[in-house]
Amino acid sequence: EDLLIGLSSWSPSVRKRSAAELKNRKGDFQPAILKLMDSNDRYSRYGAAEALGQLGAKVDTGVSVSTLTDALESDDLCLRILAAEALARIGSPARPAVPLMLERLARTDRENDPRGMEQRILCFSLFNRGGLIGRSLDGIDRELLLRAVRVGLQNEDGRARGSLGTVYENLTYDEIKPLLPAIHQAIVEPAPSGIMFASGIRLSGVALLAKHRIREGMPLCIQIMEIDKWGKKNRITQCLKTLDTYGAAAKAVLPELRQLEKDLLAHKEARMLAPVIEQIQAMIDKIDSATGSVELRGIDDP
Repeated sequence: EDLLIGLSSWSPSVRKRSAAELKNRKGDFQPAILKLMDSNDRYSRYGAAEALGQLGAKVDTGVSVSTLTDALESDDLCLRILAAEALARIGSPARPAVPLMLERLARTDRENDPRGMEQRILCFSLFNRGGLIGRSLDGIDRELLLRAVRVGLQNEDGRARGSLGTVYENLTYDEIKPLLPAIHQAIVEPAPSGIMFASGIRLSGVALLAKHRIREGMPLCIQIMEIDKWGKKNRITQCLKTLDTYGAAAKAVLPELRQLEKDLLAHKEARMLAPVIEQIQAMIDKIDSATGSVELRGIDDP
């Protein structure tokens, strides 16, 4: 009884811990939780959404998924966010909710949600590796998916954008081609928030361009190294690895690579970056001596 009461607490921590502990108790709590979901009290609805996600297969998942899917259409932004998180926690039985979640992700509401917090949570709930479609896009409407991804790639949060990298891995070139301009933009214009994670989708983006031999990816590899910003060592290493896949075609960016070597040798952190500088020098030699031709395509090619 105390735990069910806790689901209606004003405190997010009390609601969350009450929901998590109910999962460890024996009994059929779904009827009581559904009653809370029908309550006029918003805190009760929040706690009920979290509890349905926590209980998962211990209850009738069909009822839970239906109830949480309905909550995605609520006027209450917080309830919609909690419902999306709960559906992701339920896992594969919640995949029927994916079309509506993609539709909501494709919407923007600058007046009521200027920072795109609902989009942020939907990105995690759908596209994280543990998300509803993070590992497989089988059966997902491609037009709806592409609309949602375009919007997600513009979210202000770097971590939210980063979750969309799984889409890059699960689409063929023909499927992903309509997304290339949006992918390019997400590489060129980093997310303004969540800078610890902002490089993720940019690195995934240049890796995708390299995979499909798209020429614009080569200069972008140099551009996003950003040697005067936090996290440079990992970015440089990853970009060099990506650039290496272009083979002899990377001769086009040899001048930029040589300038990068000079800039790093003069960098205030040159000692720490010594292994990276050695990688660049080896890369320059490798590209310079590479032979053969590599057929490239452009982002705007038909």
